Amino acid sequence: MDDLPESLRLVLVLRDIEGYNTDETARLLETTPGAVKTRLHRARCALKRLLQPIFETEEAE
Repeated sequence: MDDLPESLRLVLVLRDIEGYNTDETARLLETTPGAVKTRLHRARCALKRLLQPIFETEEAE
């Protein structure tokens, strides 16, 4: 997760780890709920891309 840009990492942590809802996350980050949803989607996609080589290596073993 450290390889994610901070704006994506923050929304991912707040929503998926800390359990804040979209509106709470938007208030904490001083942005809109729409921006939170967009960033969360981008963060999940980016994290998937980062983790994919690790899982592919494990499957090959």
